[in-house]
Amino acid sequence: MRALILHANKFATKVVKKSNKPGNIVSEKVNEFENEMDECIVAFFTVEKPDSENEIEKLYNEIIKASNETDTKNIMISPFVHLSNNIAEPKKAIQFYENIMSKFKNTNYIVNSSPFGYHKSLLLDIKGHPTSFRYREFNNDR
Repeated sequence: MRALILHANKFATKVVKKSNKPGNIVSEKVNEFENEMDECIVAFFTVEKPDSENEIEKLYNEIIKASNETDTKNIMISPFVHLSNNIAEPKKAIQFYENIMSKFKNTNYIVNSSPFGYHKSLLLDIKGHPTSFRYREFNNDR
């Protein structure tokens, strides 16, 4: 699993259209086609073929760490296939996405997400402090 975790002044996303690649992708049902959040941690992530459930916990912990270090409870989770060329099958990726989202239930974090399986426009205003950008690779060896 790979992740780009950012501390942002603002993140906004708008659904443009359903993705048709890979051919077996099933887009989640979307109730809101626009979403935005101010003063937040943005976590873009890609699920890779060899990933196991252990990577979900590692990503969750890294997001919590970023949240604690920046003193923000606002978190935006965004599936982002573009971080790897060894991507998992869509079924596995959406399962991981759902599992990551469920880890934040019953917590004091305000968590939102951009939908899985869509082309989206993005607006991203990233802060400029030393820990505002974090790239992480999680696997069973680390």
